[in-house]
Amino acid sequence: MIVPLDLVIFAVLIVTAILALQVRDLLTAVALLAGYSLFAALLFAGVLAVDVALVEAALGAGLTGVLFIAAILATTRRTDASKNRRRTVVAGVSVAAFVGLLLFASGGLPDRGDPQAPAQQGVSQTYLANSLADTQTPNVVTSLLADYRSQDTLGETMVIVTAALAATLILARREDEGDVAGEGDER
Repeated sequence: MIVPLDLVIFAVLIVTAILALQVRDLLTAVALLAGYSLFAALLFAGVLAVDVALVEAALGAGLTGVLFIAAILATTRRTDASKNRRRTVVAGVSVAAFVGLLLFASGGLPDRGDPQAPAQQGVSQTYLANSLADTQTPNVVTSLLADYRSQDTLGETMVIVTAALAATLILARREDEGDVAGEGDER
């Protein structure tokens, strides 16, 4: 069952993404992408995926926004206008085809909250019934993330740390490039 508020949030997500692609000021694009992440977090919270909503808000709007702003401040704030019209058309058609594919694929999904949905059957029933006895953790989501799937959660955390480290190294190298370029000019 589709809730009207979900449709409004989804429309805002589409508009925000399009605006982020259209603006030439990179700081404005970062602000729009942070807004996109916050609206995506609202959408996740609406489907009762609060843990995913919190991660999206913290990482998508928070950490990623800060890293993008740091990159912009270390480089330049404006982008040059794209002169390749063909590339823009191909990208637009690709995005439209991908959105169409997603809408087609989502047509067969069960309604939200359907107790007979495949996700509500099988192992999820076992987790709900046994998580307190198995893990001594009263919150089922916490027991899944920290006990049943702790190695997966650790792997996801390592991906985020690696991305942050890579961004830091790229920004630090950008400052050093001026020194290297100056040395090459003396030859």
